Amino acid sequence: MKEEFWRMADNARTQAEYLVDRKLQSLQHAPLEVLKQIFVQYRYFTIFYISDLALLVYRLPFGKLRSLLADFLNDELGNGQHAQAHQQIYDDFLVSLGIPQEALEANANPANLQLLGEIRDLVMKESPWYAVGLRGMGGECLCQVYLASMHAHFIQNPAIQAMKDQLDWRFWDIHTGEIDIAHRELLRAALMEAVDADPAALEGLVEGYRKSKGVFDRFWDNIFESAGVTLRAA
Repeated sequence: MKEEFWRMADNARTQAEYLVDRKLQSLQHAPLEVLKQIFVQYRYFTIFYISDLALLVYRLPFGKLRSLLADFLNDELGNGQHAQAHQQIYDDFLVSLGIPQEALEANANPANLQLLGEIRDLVMKESPWYAVGLRGMGGECLCQVYLASMHAHFIQNPAIQAMKDQLDWRFWDIHTGEIDIAHRELLRAALMEAVDADPAALEGLVEGYRKSKGVFDRFWDNIFESAGVTLRAA
């Protein structure tokens, strides 16, 4: 069971899966206005994730995993500097892309807000280990590999290439670089240690991670559908 779980959650396999995703590949040629719509909708995931991570830290008992996730939360919030908070630097990227500040709060996808609300409810209602699989592994590990795959495709878009020198890349430098990769590896090591100490935790981790993957994929399907992305024939 333990070996099966780590195979399921293997990040390299997930990375390969997303790199060949045709929806993500469409970012290479999508019009700039479509890219803007997609980028703005992701903003809501970032906002909910930071709050959910705080709830997860609240629910966990004192120990190595709680301290590690609290450290991740501190990073997300800018280590005491609001201007460096990840949600703020993502907004800075959106504004540098030409999206007005006042437009950032408009037109959230209702289906995605409902999904994010359901995730928040599960973080509080289910077991702490389920919540860790759902928002710890799901938010920190799964999101990182998705964003890395997303970046690998949209960076090739001619419209992005034409304006790349004027864009604020700090969010992407973090989430496609060594910082987030290090977080992913630290979390994985901490979870392996926790499961060794409490094998019963594995069931909750598995269920939470599976739920996270399903919700995360639906979240992005909704974003691409609402942006009117059409897939080219294979």
